Amino acid sequence: MPASRLIAAAALGLAATASAQPVAAPATTIVLYTYGYQPNPIVLTAGRAVTLNFVNRAGKGHDFTAVKFFAASRILSGNASGGEIDLGPGQSRTVTLIPAAGRYGVHCGHPFHKMLGMRGDIVVR
Repeated sequence: MPASRLIAAAALGLAATASAQPVAAPATTIVLYTYGYQPNPIVLTAGRAVTLNFVNRAGKGHDFTAVKFFAASRILSGNASGGEIDLGPGQSRTVTLIPAAGRYGVHCGHPFHKMLGMRGDIVVR
């Protein structure tokens, strides 16, 4: 085989290998703080994988409860058991998912936290 064909074949093999590699999902950080979420609303793209990094910056526990959102999404990695992410003080967790179009409510399920303003929206377009 001539050297030029060998080089071309090797280049095609490398290109095929590179394209077969999974592409990392873009990341969005969601901060839980005393009686709020940032950003709010959370805006995502329907049908596109995204990694959600949940970070609790508060000195007490909070959760991110969005039962309908997690039920409608296809979770690729991580866990949102019961439709919630529960975090102790300073904890963080990551979930990678493919969201479905819609508008979903989110709130903290801890006693009185929702009433004190810890609620928001997830908008998936």
